[in-house]
Amino acid sequence: MGFRSANEGGRVVDFSFSESTGQNFLTSFEIPAGFFTGADRVRSQEGVFICYAKLKHLLEISPLTDVPDLLCLTTSDIAQYREVLPGSSKQRSDPYSPRTE
Repeated sequence: MGFRSANEGGRVVDFSFSESTGQNFLTSFEIPAGFFTGADRVRSQEGVFICYAKLKHLLEISPLTDVPDLLCLTTSDIAQYREVLPGSSKQRSDPYSPRTE
């Protein structure tokens, strides 16, 4: 849906999703400001994609009603997403799917 500023320069990314009955759900991810600085910084669009990938994974493994209203992106989330670099022939289609190797 969009993003807004969070504490000390972070971002909050808002998502809306619905189930087949038409009930809408909203959830947000906070990306702490520190993730946007330094050598391994997260670019804005990359942060949104990581949040989307995590939300997609959560929706695949749990009921819609179990997805929290607010989640915080973690260094673990970023590491899991970056585990296999984009363009690599070994990249999993879903960075949050369990490893099969």
